[in-house]
Amino acid sequence: MLSIKELEDLFVPLLQSCINVKELKKIHTQIVKYSLSQSNFLVTKMVDVCDNKGDLEYASLLFKKVNQPNLFLCNALIRAYTHNHLYREAVDVYKQMLTDPKLEKNSISPDKFTFPFVTKSCAGLMCCLLAKQVHAHVCKFGPKSHSITENSLMDMYIKCDDISDADKIFDEMTERDVISWNSLISGHVRVGQMRRARALFDEMPYKTIVSWTAMISGYTRIGYYGDALDVFRKMQMVGIEPDEISIVSVLPACAHLGALELGTWIHMYCDKSGLLKKVNTCNALIEMYAKCGSIDQA
Repeated sequence: MLSIKELEDLFVPLLQSCINVKELKKIHTQIVKYSLSQSNFLVTKMVDVCDNKGDLEYASLLFKKVNQPNLFLCNALIRAYTHNHLYREAVDVYKQMLTDPKLEKNSISPDKFTFPFVTKSCAGLMCCLLAKQVHAHVCKFGPKSHSITENSLMDMYIKCDDISDADKIFDEMTERDVISWNSLISGHVRVGQMRRARALFDEMPYKTIVSWTAMISGYTRIGYYGDALDVFRKMQMVGIEPDEISIVSVLPACAHLGALELGTWIHMYCDKSGLLKKVNTCNALIEMYAKCGSIDQA
């Protein structure tokens, strides 16, 4: 006679190869038949399938039928809701983790796998009060230093337009990765604080295309076209090749300054790199040529 663990393992390949929710329901029927409907392990796997297939109604049904959900199952449902932009539902499950008596029996507390998705949902809801509550929970339950959680907190505050609290998290981080730097730079660009963004950019130990593009787009948006071109040229000097987003960001600066020579070089670069196939690139080039008075090229 097989043990519960051995029975659970029999269903794992079936769930991993499951192609749709209709098939999942058939597998679920077999799981019930083998008296495994309360298996947190298997229900978590089924919720993951629902996440991938976008059927969160069935995922919710699966969760509700489990008498004592564990942390892995709660995290799976929060993750599924967040992936599918059902932010309110994700936060509701999180609140249930903290208050539901049947979850307290399992001594469930949020962990480092909970918070990145809860903070993303807070950001999606743009609720600053909720963001601060979750931040307090991170301080209470979360790891003392965990870059993924700290980055997600910073992004949450940025999306909630609370750049000062994002700055505080950044300043208190013991280890900052490229995501930390790019997030805060983009946050200051987002609210038009280009001086602070530039200071961070200059201090950043390793700059990616995302870092350069954030500065270019920020300068262009506030009308500092010369600075946008300056950053674009420096990006080339350090050997970072422009992508579609950086090209579309710098071309309006070329247009406003009449920098036809640089605009023409960008056109040639786009032709060689295949970026002319992109509609946004073509539209930006046409506008640049038109504003530079080169109607024939447009």
